[in-house]
Amino acid sequence: MNMLVIVLSSQLLYYLLIAQTGVVGAFNSHLHDLYTLPIGGVLGSLLAAYWKHLEIKEELFFMFGTQIMISWFYPDYSLGVLLAFGFMIGYTTPLMLYVFREQSRKNLALGLALSYAVGTALYTYPFQQRGIIAIVLPSISLIALYFSTLPIKSKSKIHSMNWTMIGVMMVWIFADSALFETLSRSGEMDIWGHYTALIIVSHLLGVYLAFRYGKTLMKSTWVILGLFTLSYGVFYAHQPIVLAVIYPIVISFYNVLLFRELTQMGDVRSIGIAMVGVGWGASSMANLVALDHQLWISLVILGAFALIYPFYFRRTV
Repeated sequence: MNMLVIVLSSQLLYYLLIAQTGVVGAFNSHLHDLYTLPIGGVLGSLLAAYWKHLEIKEELFFMFGTQIMISWFYPDYSLGVLLAFGFMIGYTTPLMLYVFREQSRKNLALGLALSYAVGTALYTYPFQQRGIIAIVLPSISLIALYFSTLPIKSKSKIHSMNWTMIGVMMVWIFADSALFETLSRSGEMDIWGHYTALIIVSHLLGVYLAFRYGKTLMKSTWVILGLFTLSYGVFYAHQPIVLAVIYPIVISFYNVLLFRELTQMGDVRSIGIAMVGVGWGASSMANLVALDHQLWISLVILGAFALIYPFYFRRTV
């Protein structure tokens, strides 16, 4: 197997199990104890965008080693450590997506399939006890990176930003994160605790559908919007077993297409700038919506997007 696929999978798992759910869960979602995490993420993404990357492999080695060191203290993080933690993730992600630019769509789908399957299987593992996971995942990244061959760094060339596509990405990330964070705090709709195997199968199905039938992210807008609308409808109808099928499919489906677009942006600067809005801005706003129990805001945004898209976005595709 391509070692870069392992690097990507382990890093996605690190973000999902440690940064997105582990740390937040360990701190009981108290924003006053976590606010430096996204600040660090934004700063890291911006530095990655504007830094002159001469030896990307060495930079990734350093970042993975730093992940291991920080993970030894999980989850006892101060605001300063959380700032550094977010910075590390924010800096690493654009580099990872950049070095994955020459990988096939099949390898991208495989990497996402592995991360979703393993992540779902480990999701119910107690937040406070994920210290060993926090150490193992970057260790795997470090070893796999050692045996990886990175593509030759292309000449520095700044590509124009497709702000329309980034806006669409932010809508999907917001809708996904808001529902995910709401579900993770909902006892009666705890699909991960009761339908783990079904969710894994649904994730794999979503990846396959994106790989086999998915077009570009923009050309798949109506499909993704329909699946998200259906997911929200099933959530409000209190049908957890149906949600355990539909929601993982839409997550996997749109993420394969979204990650493909990010890797094809062509330069680290474009990816880094995009990640400020896509990876940190949209998800942070969604977390606020979920914590304030205002999921209706996400429905309003999806509805407004459905009305605006035919008259504006579609003409720019």
